[in-house]
Formats: sequence, C-alpha cells, structure tokens
Amino acid sequence: MGSESVERSSRGIGTSKAVRDERHQEREGIVTEGKSRRRFKFESITSVMGSVGTAWVFVLLIMVNLDILAGALFDRPIRGVPEIVAMSIVALVFLQIADALKVGRLTRSDALLGRLMVSYPKWGHCIQGVFNIVGAIFFSVLFWFSIPLLTKAWRIGEYVGAQGDFMAPIWPVKLLILIGSLAAAIQYLLLAWQDFLFVAGLKTPGSQGYGGER
Repeated sequence: MGSESVERSSRGIGTSKAVRDERHQEREGIVTEGKSRRRFKFESITSVMGSVGTAWVFVLLIMVNLDILAGALFDRPIRGVPEIVAMSIVALVFLQIADALKVGRLTRSDALLGRLMVSYPKWGHCIQGVFNIVGAIFFSVLFWFSIPLLTKAWRIGEYVGAQGDFMAPIWPVKLLILIGSLAAAIQYLLLAWQDFLFVAGLKTPGSQGYGGER
C-alpha cells in the first residue's frame, strides 16, 4: 500500500508539472505570437510607405515628361509641375526613410563598423546600437518641432504657387514629414533593441537587424 501511494503521488506530481509546463509554453507562444504580429504590422506599414514613395516617383516622371512635351510641342507647359516636384522631393524622403532603414539601404559610412562587426561583433553591435539610439532621438526631436509647422500651415492656409496660376497647400507635406519622422524613430528603436539583444547574448548573429538578414 505504501509503495502504491508513493507511486500515485509521484504520478500526480509529474502530471501537474507537465500541465504547468504545457501552460507555460502556451503563454510563451501567445506572447511570441503577439510580438511577431506587432512587428509584422509595423514592417507592413513601412513597406507600404516605401511602395507609395516608389509609385509617386513614377508619377513624377510622367508629369515631368508631359510638361517637357507640352512646352516643346505646344509652347504651353503644364502648370504647377515645378512646385509639385519640389514638394514631392521632401515628401518622398520621409515616406521611404523608415523602409530604407529596415532593409539597410540608408547611406552611411561603415568601414570601421564593418570591421568591428567581423572582429569584435559585440563591440560592433554596441556602437551600432548607440548610433541607432541617436538616430531615434534625432527623428523624435524632428517630429516634435514639426508639429507647430503643420498646425501653422493648416491654420493660415499656407500654399506654394501663385494666385490665379497654380496653388497647392503645404500641410500634406508637413503631415508626411511628421509620419515619416515617427516611423523612422520607431524603426531606429527597433534596430537598437536588436543590437543590444545581441550584446546581451539573447540574439543570434543571423537574426533580423540593421541591413536585413545578417
């Protein structure tokens, strides 16, 4: 009887431990799934922003060529094309900067950092993490100080062009600067988080980080 009681109790302990482990794995799976969904949503947003910017480049290309043809053939260039192109250049930069960061296409000088990544990976990721934090701070400051410019452009109806010829409001460009700055700041923070995870030994070298797959 004593051995049977011990056997039953050991089975009960093993069963309860298995249940606890199973529940713990389920909770971890839910948390991981939630994190991956949030990251997927943000990556989708930046990808859409980059795609919109690329599509707008082709629209500008068509507008510029039509303007040249209209001026050469009919001596009547299309009104507003220079103003639209000038505004679009700024808007395109902020539309695509977060996606450029995500895929590692943002121009930077990384000769020294590249060597550190090979010879001393943790030091390299540590320096890169600091760089990403500085980038996040910069775009956060840009976002904060761009808010009054947006509200002012909306309030006074600021525009480019000339009355009676061509007029375009400025506030859409100011809004895109805000959205792009916020997206870039978030992307920089995500990259910094990945770098510091690597420094702490919680991330493998092949995980997603600055410049895509490493």
